[in-house]
Formats: sequence, C-alpha cells, structure tokens
Amino acid sequence: MRTDEERINRMHARAAQLNRQKRTNKVKLMQAAGAVVSFAAVIMLAIFVPQSADLDSGSQTGQTGGMHASIFGDSAALGYIVVAIIAFLLGIAVTIFCFRLRKWQEEKDRQDL
Repeated sequence: MRTDEERINRMHARAAQLNRQKRTNKVKLMQAAGAVVSFAAVIMLAIFVPQSADLDSGSQTGQTGGMHASIFGDSAALGYIVVAIIAFLLGIAVTIFCFRLRKWQEEKDRQDL
C-alpha cells in the first residue's frame, strides 16, 4: 500500500503533467492561429496589390495593366496569390527544417555528454 506522502507526490506529479499538456496545447493553438492569420494576410495582400499596382502600371515601366505576376495565370490577382502561397509554403518548410535541425543538434549534444 502507498503512504499518504506517496499519494501526494503522485498527485503533484500528475498536476504538473496536466499543466505541461495544457501549456503545450495552448502553444499549438497559438501557432495554428498565427499560421491562419498569416495565410489570410498573404491572400488579402495578393488580392489588393494588383489593383493598387494597376493605377500606375504604365507610367514608368511601360507595361500595360494586368501583366504583373501573370506567368502563373491569366489574372494578376491569381498570379500574386500563387506566388504568395509558394513563398508562404517555402517559409514553412524552412522553419520546420530549422526546428528539426535544432532538435537534432540538441539530441546529439545530449548523446555526447
């Protein structure tokens, strides 16, 4: 049978574990919300940038309106959206790579000790 002290220690350990899980879930939620907000900002900018660029498109460069980022589609907005999504995904990939590289380095340092 367990003593009262052992039970209390178990309860404290379980409470600490639940607090860690709660903190981890909160961080994951904040990261997901940040990614969604960033993605929404990228889409909104991609929609509005071609309209603002068309106002002065022919003044200095000699291009006609609607030719911005048109390599990825017929409309400028679609081109900007595709470029923005590619840049966003590339940023995510680099971030994940850096986190995994840091985790790998920490594990390697632990093994060396």
